[in-house]
Amino acid sequence: MENFNFILPEEISDIVSDWFWDIIRNANQNEDKLREILREMDQASIIKFQEQFLDAAAVLQDEPFLNYIEESEDGIEDVSYLVVSRGKKYYAEILNNPEKIPFTAGNCEILFGIADEICIEKYGESTKVY
Repeated sequence: MENFNFILPEEISDIVSDWFWDIIRNANQNEDKLREILREMDQASIIKFQEQFLDAAAVLQDEPFLNYIEESEDGIEDVSYLVVSRGKKYYAEILNNPEKIPFTAGNCEILFGIADEICIEKYGESTKVY
């Protein structure tokens, strides 16, 4: 699997698994594809996906990345979600080169929030992970 070619720091690998990165890779930056993947999961797995997405994004919402991102809280979140949505290889590149993080998320497809949407659709409640 291509995800194993990119080594993340241990503190990241401890909170964000290859299982998560494989889902992101298989979704291929496509919201509809991620919906299909998540619809096949049980509620606990959907919640786990949401938790790991937010854990990966949170790493990018602090120094040194803040030096290169637009300063609004929404902008910082959107950029971090964009980086995670692009997969493990891109994420590793940004971790190793903070100056390469996008300044804004622009009109890019971001995969955050879809787990909540599918959890509500299938189970009548959100993941409750924000």
